[in-house]
Amino acid sequence: MEPARPVPPFTISETVTYSWNATLRNFGPLMLVSLVVFVGNALALLIGSANSTPGFEIAFNLIAILVDLLLVLGLIRASLDVVQGRRPSVGEVFRPEGAVPYLVASVLYLVGVYLGLVLVVPGVVFGVIFQFYGYVVAEHPDVSAVTALRRSAEITKGVRLRLIGLAVVLVLLNVTGALVCLVGLVVSYAITAMALAYTYRLLTGQPVAAL
Repeated sequence: MEPARPVPPFTISETVTYSWNATLRNFGPLMLVSLVVFVGNALALLIGSANSTPGFEIAFNLIAILVDLLLVLGLIRASLDVVQGRRPSVGEVFRPEGAVPYLVASVLYLVGVYLGLVLVVPGVVFGVIFQFYGYVVAEHPDVSAVTALRRSAEITKGVRLRLIGLAVVLVLLNVTGALVCLVGLVVSYAITAMALAYTYRLLTGQPVAAL
């Protein structure tokens, strides 16, 4: 029998505090990256909704989802830069490395979450277990989609209840951001990505940059 995997030493309060401070210290470049993600998402959705023809509407909505996912990968890369002590740049949003496995893993992830949400709890648990696949791909662009998902499942063992608690806090943060004329989402996007990047580094036994 394998020895029990030690639970990584992190708390929700420490994670939120770190992500908040890291966002403030890198406010300019992080906000620029987050703004590109926000505007890109908004434009993709507007273009999709502007086409009333059923076939075109479905096609544009699918394109909007793909664009959204690729932009988020850029934000993930930027947040990992910060926790590794590097200054992020908007160029991270447009790097093609890892795009294919990330998109495939994202489709599998979203299908699993949506199917699980029919019963509510399984969808939430599935989402938490596999949520770090994007961070795996960002660090290892050549990894396969299935391997990225499997790696996320491995590193979340033993801390899933705590991660559900963190997810609740981050959802509330983004809801608050949406209420602030939607502009607050630019900030909450960045803080959320930072919180998950920080947690990912801890769960994989890697150091995080001191603030």
